[in-house]
Amino acid sequence: MKPLSEKGNMARIVMFLVALAALVVIILGAASLLGRAADSAGTALRPIWGSKRGNMMAPTTFQKIAYGALLVVLLGLTSGFLGGL
Repeated sequence: MKPLSEKGNMARIVMFLVALAALVVIILGAASLLGRAADSAGTALRPIWGSKRGNMMAPTTFQKIAYGALLVVLLGLTSGFLGGL
């Protein structure tokens, strides 16, 4: 008959292997999910019209100017609220 300490060590080893296997399954599942999400995103970002950079949508000059103007307006709005306090 084995001492109790040896049985406990074997149980720890088995529990460690089970936890390691579960961790590997979780990592592989997450990698698969991220791979599918990246493929879906690449399909969704194909331009219908407009300029292209590779296979992704690239902003036009008008979009860049509009984005810059939006940032200026939001910065002014925020500083106005903070200045009014």
